[in-house]
Amino acid sequence: MTPEISESELSKKLGITRESIAGHRKRNLNKGKDWRKAGRVIVYTQEGAERLMDVVGCVISTDEKETLTEQNKSKNEEILTFIQGGFPNKRIIKAKRKNGELVMVRVKTSENFRPTDHLGNPMTFPADLDGGNVWNIARSLPRWPGKW
Repeated sequence: MTPEISESELSKKLGITRESIAGHRKRNLNKGKDWRKAGRVIVYTQEGAERLMDVVGCVISTDEKETLTEQNKSKNEEILTFIQGGFPNKRIIKAKRKNGELVMVRVKTSENFRPTDHLGNPMTFPADLDGGNVWNIARSLPRWPGKW
């Protein structure tokens, strides 16, 4: 699989608005070869990102070009264990990290979370740290009480 980067990430890294990147994409890049749509997101191949930088006039060293389309490996994702729900705010649950720290996690709704799943194991789920002290669930919610 070739490394890819989304249009919004590319605009942040280059310091150019998405609208100007979209204009250059429409005029100078080829769909399928340089970029493609993945659902509602435009993603660029490494060659497409390099062509776009040449068109825009960005001068970046070869080391930076290689790291431009690498996935963000420093994503703060961790497996958490559900501890408590039922707060007045139904979009918050309490979970425990592996080091024992209790954290609050944002979810769409907490109604189907239970301390144990339908097999009696603790309910665990991946969550990512999104800036500062905010955790967000990184998977779909349980469809039934205690059952994914």
